[in-house]
Amino acid sequence: MSDDQWGAGDRSNWSNHGFVMVGAERRPLIYGEHPHSRSDNRHYVEMDGEAVGFDGHRILIGVEITASNYLKGSHYSGSEVRKGGSGKITADGEVVFEFFTRDTRGALLRAHHLIGELSEHSSGWLSKEARDRLVGRKVYYRGVPAVITRLIVDQGCVILETEDGKPFPPPVYRDAEDEDESESSIKDEVLSPHIWWHRS
Repeated sequence: MSDDQWGAGDRSNWSNHGFVMVGAERRPLIYGEHPHSRSDNRHYVEMDGEAVGFDGHRILIGVEITASNYLKGSHYSGSEVRKGGSGKITADGEVVFEFFTRDTRGALLRAHHLIGELSEHSSGWLSKEARDRLVGRKVYYRGVPAVITRLIVDQGCVILETEDGKPFPPPVYRDAEDEDESESSIKDEVLSPHIWWHRS
């Protein structure tokens, strides 16, 4: 074991692996030449020119659940105080998804499910660097070639436009009585099953 090599090694051989939060600061995450632990971990954080061994969270995930009551007024059935609330998922301190809830325990379960989905999602939504690359990305929306033109990050939504600038065709499930609401720009959740991300 005396010939084991440890440490980040030669700076010219470091690989950039994005950024991580250390306290309130974004720091470069690097992949070094040699491990810093017996678990063969070669990730380091560059801090003030030095490579410091990294065994932290790649993305800091947070959940905020807020319960509330509100007055629902109705001319027909009378007024009633109802329960409500919101759930928020944060990534590195930024709200990246928000949802309505009426039940705190149910909201915690939904947040758990959403974090799992977002962690594995093709958009890379939890990563700021991945989100920054989404505008201009080509996707399919309900089978139509489309482009992401804008993000509404705190709502977990994207704005899509058809690639050819024409309105999106109406969905097949639209009722015949519905007015024609063909749109050339649509807002939908990043997790929407209508978005197909694997378009070359």
